Amino acid sequence: MLLLWVSVVAASALAAPAPGARGWRRGAPAAPNVVLVVSDAFVSYDAITIPNWSPLSEMHPIDYYSSYTKNCTGKFTEKEVQDIRAFYYAMCAETDAMLGEIISALHQLDLLQETVVIYTSDHGELAMEHRQFYKMSMYEASAHVPLLIMGPGIEANLQVSNVVSLVDIYPTMLDIAGIPVPQNLSGYSLLPLSSETFKNEQKLQDLRPPWILSEFHGCNANASTYMLRTKQWKYIAYSDGASVSPQLFDLSSDPDELTNIALKFPEITYSLDQKLRSIINYPQVSASVHQYNKEQFTKWKESLGQNYSNVIANLRWHQDWLKEPRKYESAIGEWLNHTDTKLLKQ
Repeated sequence: MLLLWVSVVAASALAAPAPGARGWRRGAPAAPNVVLVVSDAFVSYDAITIPNWSPLSEMHPIDYYSSYTKNCTGKFTEKEVQDIRAFYYAMCAETDAMLGEIISALHQLDLLQETVVIYTSDHGELAMEHRQFYKMSMYEASAHVPLLIMGPGIEANLQVSNVVSLVDIYPTMLDIAGIPVPQNLSGYSLLPLSSETFKNEQKLQDLRPPWILSEFHGCNANASTYMLRTKQWKYIAYSDGASVSPQLFDLSSDPDELTNIALKFPEITYSLDQKLRSIINYPQVSASVHQYNKEQFTKWKESLGQNYSNVIANLRWHQDWLKEPRKYESAIGEWLNHTDTKLLKQ
């Protein structure tokens, strides 16, 4: 059995133009030899929907921070939003065509009937949903990725409604290769989901939990973020679980995730939070991440010396630092010198 890994490299560097009419996203690598043409043959502008946005004053504080650091809090015309989404859809169409070429090649080489093809992505693209582009979010457009599997032993044209995770791919590949799957893995083989034997829902629940976990500790989000996702509910907790309010969405009635109902349904919020805490001690993890961030930032800052302010002014997309550098330097100093006793006690 052979393994072929094919990847579209640095696709997101081209996918998102900078907000407004300011050209390509700041920070994207130069790509002089790449010309992206949005053709009506691939993308119908008439079919592109314009996402609804909450007013800036009503946004969750983490969402507002993400929008702000992505330069998405300004004014956008409907055409600008439509163009940004068109670029993304065009790249999806192009990637789909590339996958078709790979499958055609396998067919021509008489390898298709003995090849398992798994198509997925490491993240989605907000494409101006929730007034953001790029990723770094637990909203569906960012966290919900495609996962397609075809090959011998895989039932054709089967859509699985169960929530699954990228951590399931490793045990799935072991299962495909006939290698025993270790019991201590976080993921579960996906092969039973395509088997006639396990179409009984109770049997599937015995094989795998009815939830998935995702966590994020990177840039453009000013707090560690944790998501517990079931078929109906999405619960998002931040930091220590108390200093930042959580979010709860009923995906069955609010697929666009526009209405946070955490306060409206406190019993469900509490139940999902307890379940999340039973899976991961997220306040403790957040405290460790918080301390690590301070230590690493201090080392980075010291390595640059007096030049650090000029360097940080040109990182990522936001350049407001240059307007009031002393103000932001002071804020960073306060952050580095502040001891969060609440986090340390967790």
